[in-house]
Amino acid sequence: MERIMIIGLGGIGGSLAEPLARYLAYSGACKELLLVDGDRYERKNQDRQNITAIDNGRHKADVWAGRLAPMFPAMKVVGTACYVTPANVREIIPDGSVVMLCVDNHSTRNLVQEHCLKLRDVVLISGGNDYTDGNVQAFRKKAGRVLCAPITKFHPEIEFPEDRRPDEIGCDEEVVSAPQLIMANFMAAALMLNAFYGAMNSKELAFSEAYFDVVKNSVRTLKRAA
Repeated sequence: MERIMIIGLGGIGGSLAEPLARYLAYSGACKELLLVDGDRYERKNQDRQNITAIDNGRHKADVWAGRLAPMFPAMKVVGTACYVTPANVREIIPDGSVVMLCVDNHSTRNLVQEHCLKLRDVVLISGGNDYTDGNVQAFRKKAGRVLCAPITKFHPEIEFPEDRRPDEIGCDEEVVSAPQLIMANFMAAALMLNAFYGAMNSKELAFSEAYFDVVKNSVRTLKRAA
């Protein structure tokens, strides 16, 4: 794959960033990691996000690029402090990309999936969680052939989103986020890493969707045909 990226660097993306970068740097799987997020860090999220005293108010993409670049100098780490929108999605996600999608809204998931359907080669791995449970979905298209169901197919809340993308929300509007648990964030990130490894090392994805529950300490996987 030509480009590997993390879109969204909150609880899940922030848990995913360093281990993914470490694997890429030392396995040689890819020489460039793109980090995309238009959000800034807020102290209220310190219970589940890696925020230092100097990070408050800074763009998450810039913070993580600044952390990872000196840790893994053999790999190019690029931070892009913007949201994914209809205007820039083609530039951010070119053909041949691996997309680790860690956003907290269905509208962005829908936008990214619809764009990936237009590409010839792409891997999309999307993770999300409520407080103690969540899911990870995987989609792949190779040589123009869709190999498994899009993440929208069995999820009408993604196919017909009722929320808005971050770029559609005005600066004067208060955004109320649902509470998050660090254990669920880590679980989603771990399953996304597993899905990434499987996608890079096998001809087909081992699962289309994994449901997890941190209280039950359980994971249930499903494989869905295209």
